[in-house]
Amino acid sequence: MPLYVPPTVNVSETSLDDIAEEVWAYVTRRLTSLAIPTDIVKFVGKGTGTEVPSNKSLYDLIALDRLDHATYGLSALNTDLDTLLARLTASRAVYLDYLNTVLNAKLPLMELEQAYVADEVQATLNTTGSDQSLGSRNITVALPTGASRVRAIAVAVVHVANRTATAQEIDFNLKVAGSTIFSQDDVMAFAAAEGSGVVTIAQECTTQVTGDGTFSIEAEAQISAAQNVTFTVEYLIFVQYRMS
Repeated sequence: MPLYVPPTVNVSETSLDDIAEEVWAYVTRRLTSLAIPTDIVKFVGKGTGTEVPSNKSLYDLIALDRLDHATYGLSALNTDLDTLLARLTASRAVYLDYLNTVLNAKLPLMELEQAYVADEVQATLNTTGSDQSLGSRNITVALPTGASRVRAIAVAVVHVANRTATAQEIDFNLKVAGSTIFSQDDVMAFAAAEGSGVVTIAQECTTQVTGDGTFSIEAEAQISAAQNVTFTVEYLIFVQYRMS
């Protein structure tokens, strides 16, 4: 069974796999059968057997040019291969047992996170008084099969543009599934000048987002002066979960 493949021959991926298996089996059999390091020197024909072998190329170590089929018969080769496969199977079993018992046991303890995003909304307020909606959106949460929700956080990223040279103090609320989860006065302020800024509201909503389903999310604002203020809002719901 020749192991040498001339470089001019077109070799298929399958045949390369076969050749690799031959090399692996042959090297394992020959090297594991050598009793002491000096046998390696004798085996590759590089000395008398009294020297300490130095690092050699794979070609020298395998000594493909010195392969002697007469030394090892087919029966011995089959026996050696059976031994090798048995060892490989046992080694693999250790890793499979580890994956099955240790990693699978830890997997339910790993917390993962997924974000659900709604299309942005835009609103312009020009009246004072009660809190005014900046637009509502529905977000559908669909966790992976086998997942159980641990925690949920609602986020509203609000870009605010003060479009007149009028001082403003702006309050914000955030609602999820109709419940107010955030309410704060004077979150943003503008001097008597046009300008813009960004407010990010992040609040836990585990009570409202109980698992899979569609949930409404809505930001509200109240301005202190009856002038045009434009709000552009992006809503997100982050859900942390575990795999059961």
